[in-house]
Amino acid sequence: MNFLNPLFLLGLLAVALPVIIHLINLKRPQKVAFSTLSFFNELRKSTIRRIRIKQYLLLALRTLAVLFLALALARPFLPPTITGSASSDEPRSVAILIDNSASMSRVGTDGPLIEQAKDVVGRIIRNGNSDDKFLLKTTNITDATNAGFVSGNRAIAQLDNITSVNRGHYTADQFKEVYEQLKDTPEGQSVLYVISDGQVSQLSSLEDVDLGDESEAKSISVQLIQLEEVQQQNVAVKSVSLESQLLSPGSPITLSVKVENTGNTAVANQFLSLELGGEMTGQYETSLEPGETKDFLFELVPEEVGYLSGQILLEGDEVGFDNTRHFVVHIPQQRSILLVNNSQESSSFTSYIAPALEAARQTNARILFEEKQMNNIEQGEWSEYDGLILNGLTSIPSYWHRGLREYVQGGGGILFFPSEQGEIASYNQFFSLFNAGQFDNVIGEYGSFETVTKMGELEEGHPVLDGIFNKEKDEDIRVDLPSIFYYYHYEPASNSNSLTLLEAANDDVLLAEHPFGEGMLLTSTLGADPGWSNFPVNPLFAPMYYRTILYASSPERGGLQQHQLGNTFEWVEPISETDITLTINGTDYKPEVERQVDGMKIVYEGRGWEPGILEISAEDQKIKVSVNQDIMESYFDTLDEEQWQNIMDEKVYTPDMIAANDLSNDKLDEQLRSSVFGKEIWNWFIWVALLFLVTETLVTRLFKAESTS
Repeated sequence: MNFLNPLFLLGLLAVALPVIIHLINLKRPQKVAFSTLSFFNELRKSTIRRIRIKQYLLLALRTLAVLFLALALARPFLPPTITGSASSDEPRSVAILIDNSASMSRVGTDGPLIEQAKDVVGRIIRNGNSDDKFLLKTTNITDATNAGFVSGNRAIAQLDNITSVNRGHYTADQFKEVYEQLKDTPEGQSVLYVISDGQVSQLSSLEDVDLGDESEAKSISVQLIQLEEVQQQNVAVKSVSLESQLLSPGSPITLSVKVENTGNTAVANQFLSLELGGEMTGQYETSLEPGETKDFLFELVPEEVGYLSGQILLEGDEVGFDNTRHFVVHIPQQRSILLVNNSQESSSFTSYIAPALEAARQTNARILFEEKQMNNIEQGEWSEYDGLILNGLTSIPSYWHRGLREYVQGGGGILFFPSEQGEIASYNQFFSLFNAGQFDNVIGEYGSFETVTKMGELEEGHPVLDGIFNKEKDEDIRVDLPSIFYYYHYEPASNSNSLTLLEAANDDVLLAEHPFGEGMLLTSTLGADPGWSNFPVNPLFAPMYYRTILYASSPERGGLQQHQLGNTFEWVEPISETDITLTINGTDYKPEVERQVDGMKIVYEGRGWEPGILEISAEDQKIKVSVNQDIMESYFDTLDEEQWQNIMDEKVYTPDMIAANDLSNDKLDEQLRSSVFGKEIWNWFIWVALLFLVTETLVTRLFKAESTS
């Protein structure tokens, strides 16, 4: 504890007054013989003892009351740190972390929140000393606050350049950086202000900040100043996703757009539009209840290969920063497929997969395939292809396992057809790489042409089956269902997210999808030749497996290409050029480039980026990626004092949160001074002194020590 007016401690000398008065009252009176009063000699000794107790008690209460009144005049306060010392004359290091995220562009009763924050910063600086050093930082990176510790005048000048920006937030990183800079300052006193609208979604990131060993660090006070809680309706374009991965020119694709009302009031008569090349191609009118999310579907038909870019626009909303979401859909020129066959022809029947792919190629389909024997495959060669077909291999070499797992995890697709002489143990080891279940039996006899079951009814609802039949919307699928002679019985993993695409009439699985990482494994329990079923000679076979291969090879090279602000941009592209330029919103950037087996890894921190379309340029090649803000900015729920203390979790000393909007200017200035000097507690001493005086009065009136019985 320290004192703002230590000279008033001289008032402690007044504590001697009640002691002196007490000592005077203890002076023994002169004895005078007076016979008529002789009966007082019968006064009981217990009464005299009570009188002395009362006198000592009154002395203590009066002394303590004077003591606490004198201390109150000296204006005691608690320093801003538990162990640090404080003085109003000592120079201080003051760091200020300003929330300049997109949500700070909202307008409250006292103007835009970012302007309210700048006003508070100005008050902090003006309440400081001329020798104080100030460090200004923002949660969303700008060039306005990179000067390090500066004087108060220069810090005021920096304020003019701070604005609310729609960029990735780095609250946790900036907080830690500022804290580390404060630890290295020579000043004995340090305080870190966090000025924010108090979004839980943003400040909760501080929970995972590692501030190192407290015992070795200089104690630093962290003061949260929360601005006005703005009650404002808001609807956000939450996400854009692709309903189908079967992407090719002339084939319709569907964009699914999620819109959420993140506010606490219902909205109506708002319009959601799809814009391509500056022209609107679709629109919905929408109404949303508080907290409600709706999905809207937009259908597009790409006319050529390449990049289809546009934006989703929301009109009629008060908060504008989250009303636009950019998208880029990559329509790949061709998908390269590697067909791997068994090294030795062990079957008397011929696989129909290669003829089906050849027919697709001759009709100018978007598949380019190459056929190789298993013993001619070099380790890792499949990384050059979008899709891989393992056709009739009797076993999967164990030295392929790691490479195939990484291939699928990175976005590749594998379509697996078993061999009638397959080693079930080897197959199951391969499936276990992807948590894809296992074969546990064989059913029927290969090449017998005796039907053990039929293919079950086909149901749309999966990209492989959707659109394969030319029919009216509610028309049933009519097809001659193939007969099954021989197949492996498949048991899916209990804890996997496998999906059955085809099944037999007896509900056994015929074709299953197993998502893994960015890619997938498609497992067939049938081979691709007539010894298993009459499916290969069925008209459904070629389009069915063409679409299956197209689907399996789509995740890596096609689909939505997007990046979220707040994360480091990392992109792998199968190119050999190292001279790469990134361009977004008219500004060029030079990324780090690292050569990898599957192409070039492009890395750039991207802290200054705003939403838009990013273009990656390498020689004559152009790659486009959509860049959007984090949806967390659209949730305006604010934290309370308990939540703030839980986030800090005793990492640092945190005084009570200051709600700037609830205070007058004078009260706010007083609170800001307290956060630097410490918390003034003179009023506590006044109340304690009054308590002693009241107790003294009660003892005087109620404690009748002089009475006798």
